[in-house]
Amino acid sequence: MKKTIEIEINKYEKPIRELVGKSIAEVNYYEIDYGEPMWNEIEYHTLDYGIELVTSDKLNFYFVWGNEYTQYDLKFRNGTISAEFSTENGAKKYNATNNQKWTELIGAKISGIESCWSYWSLINEDKRNYYPQDVRLEFENGKEVWISALEIRDGRIIGMQDHLTLVFDKKTAEKYKIGIKNVV
Repeated sequence: MKKTIEIEINKYEKPIRELVGKSIAEVNYYEIDYGEPMWNEIEYHTLDYGIELVTSDKLNFYFVWGNEYTQYDLKFRNGTISAEFSTENGAKKYNATNNQKWTELIGAKISGIESCWSYWSLINEDKRNYYPQDVRLEFENGKEVWISALEIRDGRIIGMQDHLTLVFDKKTAEKYKIGIKNVV
């Protein structure tokens, strides 16, 4: 069983590793249009859909909540986020490149990635459903960003939601239990 999970983790991380050695030039957040951005929290950013990263070599990558392994897992793809949805169906794009949380990351090369997987089971603990919950991007300047398929509401952590939460420091990640290895 452990070998199967390791194979899935490697398969999942392989396309994300394309980011290693690249630097981010632009960050776009996409969320349902509530009339104003809902993501600009002090401790973290929470998005009611996804994030698109544009690298300095003009390639696009994105994270959204998906359903590849289970409902509301963390989906990663190379390409534009418009493959998932469009602004015609109520989504709004916000450029977050100049947001204070991103300024130290823009232009810095990504030096590593790590995915953290979790699981759920209904009745039988032996029948676990594993899925990617979090991805940590590490930058050459020592900074990190965690991208997680969870929502923080009224200080409570709610996993497997149609939200992505981004945290930008280890202390906040630990506070909200983001990046904790639950599998291997």
